[in-house]
Amino acid sequence: MLSTITELLSDYQQYLVFVGIVSAIIFVISLILTPFLLGLIPSDYFIDQNRHKLRIENTAHLIVIIIRTLLGSILLLAGIIMLVTPGQGIMSIILGLFLMEFPGKRLLEDKLINHDPTFKALNWLRSKTGKSEFIR
Repeated sequence: MLSTITELLSDYQQYLVFVGIVSAIIFVISLILTPFLLGLIPSDYFIDQNRHKLRIENTAHLIVIIIRTLLGSILLLAGIIMLVTPGQGIMSIILGLFLMEFPGKRLLEDKLINHDPTFKALNWLRSKTGKSEFIR
C-alpha cells in the first residue's frame, strides 16, 4: 500500500508541483483582491433595499452585469478550490456571491451577513482598505 502511494507520488510529481504553484498564486491573489473588492461595496449595501432591484437600462449596463457575474463565478469557483488549498476560501465564496446576479441572492446575503463571525471577518477585511464597516 505504501509503495503504491510512493509510486503514484513519484509518477505525478510534476503535476503536484504545478498544483502547488497554482495554489500559491491563487492564495496571493486572493489576499490582495478580497479586501479591495470588499472595499468597493458600499457600507449601506445591506440596508438599502432598492439597491437589489435588477434594472437593465441599456446594452452597456447588461455587459457590466455579465462581467460582474463572470467575475463572481470565478471567485466562487476559486473559493471552493481554496477550501482545500491555501487561501481565503470562505471570503472568496461570499464575495463571488455578492458580485453575481441570481434569484434569491438577497435572502442568501441576509443570511450570510447576519452570521456574526462572517460579519466581523468582512468588516475586518474592509478595515484593511480604510473603509467604514458594513451596517446591517
